Amino acid sequence: MGLSSCASKGVCQASGKSQPALPLLQFQKAPCYGACPAYEANIMQDGSITLISWGNIGIPENDTVQLCLPKQELQQLKTDLAALNYTSLVDAYLTQWTDRPSTYLTFYENGKVAKRVKHQEGGPASLVTFQQQLHEKLLKLVKQKTEQP
Repeated sequence: MGLSSCASKGVCQASGKSQPALPLLQFQKAPCYGACPAYEANIMQDGSITLISWGNIGIPENDTVQLCLPKQELQQLKTDLAALNYTSLVDAYLTQWTDRPSTYLTFYENGKVAKRVKHQEGGPASLVTFQQQLHEKLLKLVKQKTEQP
């Protein structure tokens, strides 16, 4: 699928440096037994996102698209990450049900993994809300990307 990068439209924040942006967050929605959206989104400090489809998100499976969070939404994501207090989360929130999809969050600090959380069920309401809002935002960006002429 020939989807162009939004960086050429100036949406992502240019750091002015020749080095690539550092990672901020990796967000993975694992496949389930049904038609669950499944993908990996690698979100960088400058708002650029590399999203790999694993199915059911409106782009072909195994396709990769480049997305960008607008400056205001990137700032909101960083605020939400700080409010989440992810270092206090436990490593896994599991369920006994085998058909429950997993969400994986990998948090970065200074380009290095700071915390990784596997979530299937339960956990703090702030974590569930954060995941849902980010998932909806990413699917919205994918939809906008696929509707571009």
